[in-house]
Amino acid sequence: MGFNQSKAAKLVGAESGAIRAVDKVSKSDIRHWCEVVGDPDPNYTEKIKKGVKTAPHTMTMVWSQPPLWPPKEATEPHEKLLKMLDDAGYKGTAGIGLDQEFQRPVRIGDRLSFKVRVAGLSKGEEATKMGKGYLVDLHYTFLDGSGHVVSTQKYKVLKFRSMELSS
Repeated sequence: MGFNQSKAAKLVGAESGAIRAVDKVSKSDIRHWCEVVGDPDPNYTEKIKKGVKTAPHTMTMVWSQPPLWPPKEATEPHEKLLKMLDDAGYKGTAGIGLDQEFQRPVRIGDRLSFKVRVAGLSKGEEATKMGKGYLVDLHYTFLDGSGHVVSTQKYKVLKFRSMELSS
């Protein structure tokens, strides 16, 4: 199945509805994050122990990740675009740019929600060292449980066809 560039281009500018994070912000998630990234800054741990309920700002995207199972139908514009690319054989995904701005702290116990706007799609197939593919610009807005913006993020993704390696 080929990639329908004109159909995909119609999704540029479209924004999702509010998507509620599956899980609340939790101490255990913060601890796991700090362990995985090797964050030696004891400040988070001390803040949590003292009851100052904040999470590392860079974790915001963690709570936007959908469950891996069961598979869900693509209903939002960004999901539809990424599925169109997958279905056309551009199954590789590489995050190649992330620009984050943080307005408010993320609090333990809060359940974030977010919206995603498809901000851009390359005009044609791009040749990269990973393979040929399309650049997709996604703009996220994260909100806390009270509806206040906690972060905005511009995420650039390369959806590519893996190059076949000769033996």
